[in-house]
Amino acid sequence: MNKLVSVILVKELKDMLRDKKTIIVSLLIPLLLMPILSFIMGKTMNSAEDSVEKNINIVMVDKGNSSIAKILKRDKTIKFKTGIDGKAAVKDGEALLFIEIPKDFDESISKGNVSDLKIFYDNTNQKSSIALSKVTETVDKLSKQIVANRLKKINIDAKILTPIKIAETSFQKEESAQGQMLLGIMIPMFILLYSATGTLAAATDLGAGEKERGTLEPLLTTKAGRHYILTGKLFAITIMGFIVSVCSMIGLLISMKIPGGMFGNGSSSVALSYKAIALIGVIAIITTMFFGALELAVSIYARSFKEAQTYLVPFSIIPMFAAYGTMLMDAKNIPFLYFNIPLLSVSSVVKELTSGIYNYGHIGITIVWSIVYTIAAIMLARHMFNKESVIFRS
Repeated sequence: MNKLVSVILVKELKDMLRDKKTIIVSLLIPLLLMPILSFIMGKTMNSAEDSVEKNINIVMVDKGNSSIAKILKRDKTIKFKTGIDGKAAVKDGEALLFIEIPKDFDESISKGNVSDLKIFYDNTNQKSSIALSKVTETVDKLSKQIVANRLKKINIDAKILTPIKIAETSFQKEESAQGQMLLGIMIPMFILLYSATGTLAAATDLGAGEKERGTLEPLLTTKAGRHYILTGKLFAITIMGFIVSVCSMIGLLISMKIPGGMFGNGSSSVALSYKAIALIGVIAIITTMFFGALELAVSIYARSFKEAQTYLVPFSIIPMFAAYGTMLMDAKNIPFLYFNIPLLSVSSVVKELTSGIYNYGHIGITIVWSIVYTIAAIMLARHMFNKESVIFRS
């Protein structure tokens, strides 16, 4: 690295890291956000399931003292509420389910007919949905028993109803499958989001901030050429952005190990290989430099710090759209076109790497395109930095 570039780089890094607010906002928050979020979400989901398992509030109207009502009443985890409007209770959250059993329920079944069982639940309430699943499971068991008894009366084996027996197996352990899916959603989002937002503060300060403070003009009078100054600033922004991305990734890896968190029981089975981490790191560096150069160009163009912040708002939104573009896609079947579209290519290839897919064709295409976009962004920043009308724009 050129000596003048290194001097400017060290200067800019010292200025950024001297500010405690920068350290807290740019480093500590990305590092701690995901572990805290994982812990809270995990506890919330687990507590909701435990609460329903131990205490299911149901309003039940049984007009004929039916068999299904007797079975449900034997379940000690179900608490029955009486004297209230069932549908209104479910709607207001006082009860999880409202079950209405017709008067001729057992009579209809004994005659070999179908009997209706009405269950009203709140599909916007997680606890209500869990309670519905449990009650439905009980009803299904009774239904199978009734069918078996009917077949037995006519000397038919109940096994005739299930001629095919499915043995489910998967290459991924059940306890880590959900965590792996979450990684495929969150890591591409984190890489794009923090590559863009991790450089925002630095780019705003080293461009419009210096213009506003009046420290850019003295810097331009030194023996360092403008391309050296631009390179030093760009390296400082990239390093800062990459540190933010690393902190967010460390936070994500920590959250994967938290017992009872959103990734499961903290099992080491949910993990990334060193090869995947290295390749994701390379892509993150290039993506960070791309955003850093683009944001620095916009920041230099702006008249003031406040104006630069306004111009740079879309940089915290656009990466989210790219991440959402591949969020629900299967990593094994991402269309080839996606690897040729800006930002979507990064999201796609990181999703593949997170799933353990090493398609070096896709990786190569993504890196080449990312380098092309980065060079274009650097050229734009250089153009802005060389124009007197932009530098001294006020």
